[in-house]
Amino acid sequence: MTEPQRGRVNLEKQMHEIERLRAEMSAQPERERTVTTRAVARIVDDVHLEGRMGKFFVQADEPLSRGGTEQGASPLQYFMVGVAF
Repeated sequence: MTEPQRGRVNLEKQMHEIERLRAEMSAQPERERTVTTRAVARIVDDVHLEGRMGKFFVQADEPLSRGGTEQGASPLQYFMVGVAF
């Protein structure tokens, strides 16, 4: 196995990890094969929002033209980047 270039994803390593996790999950009873993802958001001011997903925090805001203060990407922009992933 060759070392990936810095900043590159090692697809072979990632696939091995996926296969390991699948085998681990398959070994559990079906009712225990759930994964929960939680996100919490709060309004900071008008349309300025703060969100938390696990250990990550993000801020969302609208552009000035929509009554925001541009202190973060708009919720629509977050949605668009999520679809891009």
